Amino acid sequence: MKIQDYTKEMVDEKSFIDMAYTLLNDKGTTMNLYDIIDEFKKLGDYEFEEIENRVVQFYTDLNTDGRFLNVGENQWGLRDWYSVDDIEEKIAPTIQKFDILDDEDEEDKNLKLLGDDEMDDDDDIPAQTDDQETLDDPEDEQVEDEISESDLVIEDDEEDELDEEDEEEFED
Repeated sequence: MKIQDYTKEMVDEKSFIDMAYTLLNDKGTTMNLYDIIDEFKKLGDYEFEEIENRVVQFYTDLNTDGRFLNVGENQWGLRDWYSVDDIEEKIAPTIQKFDILDDEDEEDKNLKLLGDDEMDDDDDIPAQTDDQETLDDPEDEQVEDEISESDLVIEDDEEDELDEEDEEEFED
């Protein structure tokens, strides 16, 4: 059955992920996620607020269901449409390959190493600016030696003290 033949009752009962499979299979081409959701809204005569929870579940299912493939920029298709090589090309991250330099390459004066162009621009930057402090700043305060516990004086507030009887009651 084609997705256009679904009734509102069918849309209410069927999961969005299964309807997306049918929709993409009918269309035969990738679709934007928002276009898919718009199709569902149209088929079920929904306002977005009415299907908001279903859309959240649908997006989760779309990402976890092995039948679907995100081919970039929120475009979704069916995994069946693509060969293994196509899938690797569409979802594999771009890897930059670097050649390993040997002794001859390192002696080549025309060879520009990665990051060399950035280093040339930094030659005029001072090692220290006026607003930076140094570790041996003479204005630093000398830190006093630690105070031993015997030198500490703790004054008790008489109002807050519990007499011994109150303490015993409190502990029980």
